[in-house]
Amino acid sequence: MAEKVLIWAQTQDGTIAMNGMIPWHVQDDMKFFAQTTKNQVVLMGRNTMLSLNGCPLPNRINLVLTHQKTLEVPSGFHLVNSMEAAEKIADAADKKLMVIGGKGIYDSYLPIADQLLITYLDTDFHGDVLMDPIKDEWKKELYASGGANENNDYAYQIWNYQRSSNS
Repeated sequence: MAEKVLIWAQTQDGTIAMNGMIPWHVQDDMKFFAQTTKNQVVLMGRNTMLSLNGCPLPNRINLVLTHQKTLEVPSGFHLVNSMEAAEKIADAADKKLMVIGGKGIYDSYLPIADQLLITYLDTDFHGDVLMDPIKDEWKKELYASGGANENNDYAYQIWNYQRSSNS
């Protein structure tokens, strides 16, 4: 069964998006995202797909989860209408299922996820899409951190959460 990994970046107040966009530039986090999701199956919602401007992420199987069975997706994206269908594709490819947004898809996968990779940015945006705080059922370990510099608008910490065996 494919491992289900959720990956996102957020500000201290939980903001993951503002006006349909990610309102920051943290090159180290983008590099981490690219390396972590490369050669995996990425699962996203319609709005996340639209934010990619019709360009699927290279070297990945790009899945769009939607209830709209007739949604037209650009070349390189594959439409799936259920979580089970997405998981079957990841299983068949023997890849991790990397959930990359948006909030509704994260919320659907949080109860069954195996791992969370969350980048916390040292800022607040008071955006219009916010994640809820992570509950105590996860063991967490600091993966990486860095300061603000010419490549990163803000200092950051990347945390690796693994589901506790007693949850």
